[in-house]
Order: sequence, then C-alpha cells, then structure tokens
Amino acid sequence: MRLLSLVVFLALSLHAQPEPETEILPGFRVETLASVPGFVSSVVADSKGTIYCTTTNGWIHRIEGGQNVPVVSLPTRAGGNGGLLGMALLDDDTAVVHYTTWQEGGPFVLDDVIAEVELATGALRVIKAFPGDIEFRERGVSDEHHGGNPIVAPDGSIFVGIGEYGVFAPAQDVRWNGGKIWRIDRDGNAEQFARGVRNPYDLAWDPLLGRLVFSDNGWHAGDEIHIIEAGANAGWPETYGNQPPFEGSVPPVYVFPDTVVPTGLARLSGANALLGHGYFSCGFVTRAIYFFNDLGATPVAPPVAVVSGFPQFILDVTEGPKGEVFFASAMGSNSSIHRLHVPSRGDCNGDGLTDARDILPTMREVDDSNGGARIDAQNGDYRGSWGCDANVDNVIDSADVAAVVKLVSSRRRASRS
Repeated sequence: MRLLSLVVFLALSLHAQPEPETEILPGFRVETLASVPGFVSSVVADSKGTIYCTTTNGWIHRIEGGQNVPVVSLPTRAGGNGGLLGMALLDDDTAVVHYTTWQEGGPFVLDDVIAEVELATGALRVIKAFPGDIEFRERGVSDEHHGGNPIVAPDGSIFVGIGEYGVFAPAQDVRWNGGKIWRIDRDGNAEQFARGVRNPYDLAWDPLLGRLVFSDNGWHAGDEIHIIEAGANAGWPETYGNQPPFEGSVPPVYVFPDTVVPTGLARLSGANALLGHGYFSCGFVTRAIYFFNDLGATPVAPPVAVVSGFPQFILDVTEGPKGEVFFASAMGSNSSIHRLHVPSRGDCNGDGLTDARDILPTMREVDDSNGGARIDAQNGDYRGSWGCDANVDNVIDSADVAAVVKLVSSRRRASRS
C-alpha cells in the first residue's frame, strides 16, 4: 500500500460521491481532543495519560488542553510510505521512533531507522539503521511499503515491521531487510524475527499468548492478522490471505473478507472490564475501528466494527493508563486526535449514564438475546449497548437485570450520603 498515494486516489474517487455515514455502536462516543497539522502516523499515551502523536513530515506532537504542541522534529520528510512512520514509549521521558532517510533531493529511501528520542530535549540516538538496498545503499529503494509503528515488549526489546518496498522478492530473501519483522535490543543488535510479510503497519506483544501479533496489508482482499513466534514465515508473496500455506509457512489467524487496509493495532490491558484483553484494529479504507474479542480462539471470530465510515481515514489506536481509548485520523494535511468513549457497566440504553432508565432496556436486551455475547448486544430487535452486561461476565442474561438494579441502588445511596 502506498499510503499517501492511496489518500489522493480515494479523495478523487470519492469526490463526486456522498460521504459514507458514520456508524458508531450504541453507547460508544467519539470526542475530538485536538487538531494536528500534517498527516498523522501514530498515537501513544504515557503512564500519566499524556498523549503524543507523530506526523509523517517528521514531527512529534504532544496534546495539551485541546491543543497540539510540537515537541521534536526528526531528520526525515514525508513521501509515499516514507517519513516518520510511528513511535512507542520506552518510558514517560523517552520514545522509540521509526523513520526513513532519503536520497538528497531524490525520490528513493535509503534506510529504515529505529532511534531513541528524549522528549524533553529532542536528543536523538540511532539504535539501528536498516539499509534498503543491501547491495548499493546509495541507490535506495522505493518509498512504498516501509511498515509503521515500532512497539516495546515487556522485556524492553523493540519490534518493528519493514515492508518489502513494493517489489515482492525481498520478503522471502533472508539477506534483505525488507519484508521482515525485526526484534532489536537497545544496543542495536537485531534478530530477523519473521519473514514473508508485505507491509506490516503495526504489531502488539501478547503476554497471555506469549507471541507476537501483527496486521499485514494484503493483496486483493487479503488483509491479514498473524500470531507468530520467532523464525516464522508469513508466506508473502508465495501465498497470502486464504490461499493454502506452503510448506514451512504460518497462515494468518484471520483474513478480512474485504479490503480494509489495516493500520493501527492495540492489545488492551483489561483495565476496562468491558473490553478485557481484546484488540482494536484500524481500517484505513473503511475508516473503521474493529474489535477482536479473542485472538486466541480457534477459529478467530470476525471482529465487530465499533466505528465505521468515519469522516477521516483512521491511522492508529492506543490505550491510556486507565483503559481509555484514543485514536488518530487524517484527511489530506489535516489530522485529529480523538477519544473513543466506551459504555460503562449498566449503561444499557447507551446514554452515557447508569441509572433507573437502564433497567427496562436491560430487560428488553435479555428478552432479545438471553445468554448472548456482550459484543452482540447491538444485534437483534433491541440495539442495546455493551453496558447491558452489567455484571461483566461476557454474556447478557437475567443476572444482568439484578446487577443493574444493584448498581443503580448503590449510586442512589452514594448520592444521598
């Protein structure tokens, strides 16, 4: 995927067509926090809830009081899939970033760089530079397919995906840096963790599964979610999507039936009980945020589109320290950072409150889908919110009526005291 070129193509193709209507599940709500100049590529939140984002033109911004504050400018520029492609936090003071270097005055990318940045001073330390053309660096490679966000695993190691520069062959050639998932330590030692990837925009480490999860931009409705261990071969370009794997390759655990162009991916910590340890995955083309309830299931159930048809393309999603959900979107040279508010326990009618008005809706939802999964509450005759699962046991049944009555009663007593 050539991301910025795709933006232009879609903008032109949609110019004469009506904008898709934004759909948000009952009880969820989007609050725009700030506008950011440039094309946003990632969003993160530190342990205090401070939000940072990156733009492809090389800037890291901090969001304060509804405003963006430019923090650091990095030595790169936007172009194609190149530029400042993403960041993660090593701690509240230090970021790790992924950006590309360019031929001087030329159109080709020289390196994919992983570096540390001190957020207070802007001091930059390159950890590892991956040359594009391993035979003659100065020749460079295409600005297509350079991956995106780095992540920091619990042991402090850094994972990043680099795409195959849009030319297929590097993905299976172990000599080349493109088409690979890399594991890097702080001293710059790099392990080729996996190969056979096309353009992996984001990754997540799953401590319960003990494996790496990543999304890959596929080919002809072949967008994928993978769960892998060290040494895995994801198959590209020999196979992709639902095609049979070849000997030694690991098939994806989920293939989107239609092209969504997966971008940001976030594993949730469980701090929000209604979301548990699920995953949010962004869809660039569909302008959507998808929720996977359990990537460890066999088979993985199709995700639920919590948001779809958003006015801007959705690039990334992250979780705050208290389970808050933030996401980044862009259209042209204008970007925005948003909070996705999640229904609260007992808020069955989705009005943002848990009160007596939720008792009857909970009864209606139980009648509609007794024993049904929380994430299916919006289906059926009554479109309840996920908050109908008032006792947070993943199903909606008669026990939730008693739970919401208890919640309402306890809040009434608290308000009187």
